[in-house]
Amino acid sequence: MRNRREQPGGRRKARPDFEELLASIDIPEPFEIEAFCNKIAEQRERPLYLHSVPGISGTDAPCGIWIATDVADHVFHEAATTPLHRDHIILHEISHMLLGHSTIAEGAQSGSNSLFSGIDPATVISLLNRASYATEDERDAERLAGLIASKADISSPRRRVAHHQVLRRLGSALGDSYSD
Repeated sequence: MRNRREQPGGRRKARPDFEELLASIDIPEPFEIEAFCNKIAEQRERPLYLHSVPGISGTDAPCGIWIATDVADHVFHEAATTPLHRDHIILHEISHMLLGHSTIAEGAQSGSNSLFSGIDPATVISLLNRASYATEDERDAERLAGLIASKADISSPRRRVAHHQVLRRLGSALGDSYSD
């Protein structure tokens, strides 16, 4: 696997200016991950698809994966997690996009992984996944994801209350009793 920071001729990319990058990101208010993804897709001028997948995380497995094809971006995230964690996983993978990280993992185009059965392996131009934060790129993506989350205030009590109210309305609409 090639180091994502390595340029032709052995030069390395400069460290990202996180504040400048953060200022260039349009974060919807109130924050909703789907609306944010739509804005990123518009900014990048290519579709961005979210895929909720059960069982992709584990001790040695990533909880998020970004696959860039020649025409779209696909972010896969663990289905069995909290909404807050899901949003952070997605923000981390989008941060890889915004930071310009790219690589092809060995065997990524083999087509043997059933997780990506809807994606033609021949169209994959980049595949990133994470199981740890051992590399500079992973730490940078995590830092940017944290900055976006802070700016979006995704863990605010106001947002949790809004989700609670939605659940209450759904419970009422479905005729089920809903208690606090």
